[in-house]
Amino acid sequence: MQPKSPEQEVDRPYLTDLIRKALDRPELQIADWKVNPLHGGFEWDSAVFRFHGEALDGRETVAWSLILKHVKPTEKASDPGGIWYWKREALAYKSGMLHQLPGGNVTAPACYEVQERPDGTVWMWLEDIKDDISSPWSLEQYGVIARHLGQFNGAYLVGKAFPSEPWITRNWLRMYVENAQKAIAFIHGNLKHPLIQRMYPGIVLAQILSLWDERDRILAVLDRLPQVFCHQDAFRRNLFVRGGQTIAIDWGYMGIAPVGAELVALVAASLGFWEIPADRVKELDRLCFEGYLQGLRDAGWKGDPKLVRTGYAVSLLLRYPIGGNTGELIPVFLDREKRSKLEGAFENKSADELEKADPAVIAYYQGVLPESMKLLGMTGMLRLVGRIGLYSLRINTGKKK
Repeated sequence: MQPKSPEQEVDRPYLTDLIRKALDRPELQIADWKVNPLHGGFEWDSAVFRFHGEALDGRETVAWSLILKHVKPTEKASDPGGIWYWKREALAYKSGMLHQLPGGNVTAPACYEVQERPDGTVWMWLEDIKDDISSPWSLEQYGVIARHLGQFNGAYLVGKAFPSEPWITRNWLRMYVENAQKAIAFIHGNLKHPLIQRMYPGIVLAQILSLWDERDRILAVLDRLPQVFCHQDAFRRNLFVRGGQTIAIDWGYMGIAPVGAELVALVAASLGFWEIPADRVKELDRLCFEGYLQGLRDAGWKGDPKLVRTGYAVSLLLRYPIGGNTGELIPVFLDREKRSKLEGAFENKSADELEKADPAVIAYYQGVLPESMKLLGMTGMLRLVGRIGLYSLRINTGKKK
């Protein structure tokens, strides 16, 4: 017998209690409801549902809606300090910390209940957040969001203590990059594979392999930067605007990271999910960086902007080209079942389309690479240039490592 899905397990009394709590109407009675599945988490084994309907409070008819996030434990996500710890977000909601964030302009949806189920899964009943403003956002709005994130992150640069819970991740980017090891080995053994050729055209492949080889030195530079507590996945699909505040969902990556790293998802993931035109990404980069820096200033930090730019640009090159495209997507593209799930996460895009590198996105990264090399210093720049040249020669002559 198949286990019941969450929408099958929820009954009227249970849902009524939740709606009463959410709307602060103790006499309310549910009249009817519907359930719509939303996209589930790609990294976590999760599913998301919107419960909505009407209720009666005396003679008044009241519309209501709630979000149920249903998360299952997996071996991959079992380490409390790891990349994908499956209970991190639920524990954060239970602790109350997401509604006491510094800066005053970043918060999370209201959480009405976190329930650990008999089957070992966790349910999070959350406020159904909707934007106050129309979509698509203007680039200027992204700049406002960046300022809010800077105010939030900046508090930890001027004395705010980091969260000490064991499920707060502290080496997220390092672990995410190292997760690419098997995919890198596949690349070395299959330099002419059609998938690799589509994903890494021209000199891109040599650059990817060079960044991988230099990862420890690059990560050491990031470790020496001022550190902040941050969301780490704050991009358009995880962000809403309400009452002038930024409401962020999907807090599963939250942890300690270099100042500036918070911007990586805001710019690059919003670009990667086609939330902004690719030909305007440089303008987005500028507006977000300026907004974030102003947010840090609002928080009272008066440090060198170069440190912030290093945190952004250097983290960017490791996070998506290595950790994301290589570490996560190559195994997915090579697995038929996972390819299908990926297509569900990227609406209206086939896996074949997703495999092919976007020239506009490549152009942006190619612009960030020399900037990052300069920020790494002369020695780091020369090492990367040398490796890229050697890999280009090896790839063009067809030699394996």
